[in-house]
Parts: sequence; C-alpha cells; structure tokens
Amino acid sequence: MSDVNTMINSMVEKGHTALSNMSDFSQEKVDHIVHQMVLAGLASSKELGQMAYDETGRGVAHDKALKNIFSTGEIWHSIQHHKTVGVVSEDKGKKLIKIARPLGVIAGITPVTNPTSTTMFNAIIAMKTRNPIIFSFHPQAMKSSTKAGEIMRDAAIKAGAPANSIQWITQPSIEATNELINNSGIATTLATGGPAMVKAAYSTGKPALGVGPANGPLYVERTADLDQAASDLATSKTFDNGMICATENSVIIDQGIYDDFKKKLQQHGFYFIKPEDQTKLAKTMYNPKTKSVNGPIAGQSAIKIAKDAGIKVPDDTKVLAAELDGVGPDYVLSGEKLSPVISVYKSKDHHEAFRIADELLNYGGLGHTAAICTTNSDIAKQFGIHMKACRVLVNMPASLGGVGGLFNDLTPSLTLGTGSWGKNSIDHNVTDYDLLNYSYVTGREESTAWKQLVQKYAE
Repeated sequence: MSDVNTMINSMVEKGHTALSNMSDFSQEKVDHIVHQMVLAGLASSKELGQMAYDETGRGVAHDKALKNIFSTGEIWHSIQHHKTVGVVSEDKGKKLIKIARPLGVIAGITPVTNPTSTTMFNAIIAMKTRNPIIFSFHPQAMKSSTKAGEIMRDAAIKAGAPANSIQWITQPSIEATNELINNSGIATTLATGGPAMVKAAYSTGKPALGVGPANGPLYVERTADLDQAASDLATSKTFDNGMICATENSVIIDQGIYDDFKKKLQQHGFYFIKPEDQTKLAKTMYNPKTKSVNGPIAGQSAIKIAKDAGIKVPDDTKVLAAELDGVGPDYVLSGEKLSPVISVYKSKDHHEAFRIADELLNYGGLGHTAAICTTNSDIAKQFGIHMKACRVLVNMPASLGGVGGLFNDLTPSLTLGTGSWGKNSIDHNVTDYDLLNYSYVTGREESTAWKQLVQKYAE
C-alpha cells in the first residue's frame, strides 16, 4: 500500500467518524453551524478574493471577493430554510413520510478559476446536509483554497461540528485525487474543474456531481434594447475576466441592428480586431491539438492577451472581439474562451441566429447556457425551445444570470449541471438537496384505480 493510499484511507476513516457523530444532529444545530460558516466567509471575502488573485494571477480581485460573498451570503439566503435533517415532510392523509439522510463522505474537487468561492460553497452545502467533505484543491490555488478551507473548518468546529468534518489533501497530486475519488468510502464527488477531472469523477462507478464545458451564445434580436444589451454584455464579459463558465462566448447580432450594436459595444471597450490578427490571437489562446483554451490564458485581461498575441490595441480595451462567419475547428476562435474575448456573428433573421447558436452549443457547450436579448416574448420562448441548454437567459448578463439568484429565480450555485446533453447526471444548478438521500415511509393505502383495472380486465 502506497503512502498516498494510506493517507487517503486515514482521511476517509476520519470523515466517517465525523459522519457518525453528526447523525443525531438536529436541524437547529446544523443551521447554526452553517450560519456561523457563512458569517466567517463573508467577513473574509475581500481577503480571500485578493489571495486568490495574487496566487493565481487570474481574474479580478474585487470580482473574486464578490464571488465569495455570493458563495456564502447568497447561498445562505437560498438554503437557510431548507429542511435537510430527519422528517422533512409528512402527508398524514396519504400516509407518506419523507426523511432526509446524508449521502456520506464527499470528495470535493475545486478549480483554479474559482478556488475560494467554490471551496466555501461546497463546504456550506456539505455541512447543511451533514456530509463530511474531503477536498482536493487545484495545485495552482493551494494557498488561497487552504485558507478558505481553514475558515470554513474552524467556524464549523467552533459552532459544534465534529473534528474532520472538513478536510483537504495537503500535498496535491493527480495520484492523490484519483485515490480520493475512487476510495470505497467516498459516497460521491462534487467535481468543479476541467473536463478531464469531471470525466474521472464520473468514471469511478459511483454517483458524481460534475459540470460540463460551456460555449454559450448570446443572440441579440432586432427588437432588443441595445443600450441595455451592450451594458449587460460588457458587465458579463469583464466580470472576473470572463471565467464564470456561463459567460457569453459568442454574440449573434441581427443584421438590421448590427452596425448600431457594434458601435455601442465599442463604446463599452470592445475592440474589434482586424481579420489578419485573428490567426495570431487563435494561436496564442488555444492548444493546436485539443482546440481548447491554453491554461495560462483563462482569466487574463484583454490587454495582456492582445500583447501576448502581438496585437496592438487601445489602452482602454476591455474585450477583444473577432468577427467570424463560421463555427468549429476551422474557426478556432468560435470555441470556449474563459477570458474577455468574444466571437461575433451577423444573422439575417432569427432562424439563422438559432442555427448559429445551435452550432456553437454543439461545438463544446451542449447543455450549459444560452442567452437572448429581445423584447419579443414569442422569440424568447422559441429560443428556449430550440436551444439544447439547461439555462436559457433572457435580457441579463449571462455570467451573473447563470449562477442564479441575482437576476432571476434560478437556484444560486457555483456548480452548473448540463444534463445528458453535456454528459452530466443533473440538469440544474447544484444545491444542498443534491447531497441528500431520502427514505419514504408509507402506510397501507389500497389503490381504488388498481381495483377497478383488475375488475375490468382480469375477471
């Protein structure tokens, strides 16, 4: 048995001890523990945001602080009244009782893009459901993730949680992560990260909650409020330098409003690069074999990306825009970007716009997010019917709309499921309810309909 295997076995064993110790916790005690974790996270949101930026060199420190506030305070507002312990509903008339139970010890895989916010989000929903969690932090964000873990763990223990209810691997490695997610004592994996890690989580033979890649399109339809649409798109593409997976990767603009909307985007700092510079940008941004974004590009500013590509842009450039007329491997810039770069398309009408949006989703974004700006409610509904996306957002910044709660009634979350389209087990924003098993206690109540069927067909 290797040292890594011994280490993981010990952590999982401690997690099961914590699981047993939490088995008789009341809902009131659980909620007290989670509330104290939330307050500790809120108080440290700015510090953690700065730490994550300093360590990873990605995104925007202020926006990372906002993510930390979202992953604690906004999540708490969403789940604080959820019943997650014992009897959660009882229908005496139908003699049916629903009982909530924890899944068990959970493995949590966190990304370099949202290290501190994801750590706190996962810890909070795990404790809300009495599931001990063992983290595998991204090696490039180890310091800030560990600090977030310490804040959550210390607040939880001080409020009454057992020791080892929140743990993490201190010497990160692929071997350690694989040992963790494949350990027989792990009930499920919360996997937020690259496609390879999510695939590994789903390959363990156990339930897993993971996300899929995103290549979300935005369609700006001819009736849209162009000022609002331009402002929302600028907000979304620049927030944490475009690293939220729901962020718009492409914008499709009806030809009748194309020139006007392009001017409005330019007023918001969008710089439309010359066609001859697109190849240089694509070579800088993407791996030539996989066509996926090079790791160091994610979360960098438009100015830095342009400089690395040898493209001269104005000093006030916030987003790089590339006008394309195709989608797929031959149009590399049509793929997922994770940065303030966007591909731009012109559509003759909404039929062509739907076709382009569908092609973009099929090129690395199936099941994730699609957005539309329009004042035509019928067009918006038709867009939702046609798009293979689990989140279809109407008239809002997609990055902040996709995570839920801020611009809509979607469940607030930092883990966004993509359904069978994106090879996920879930099609919604992950929340505490996803970390529960339910027992259904039912009394005898004979079916009148069944008796009638038997009398009609069997006698």
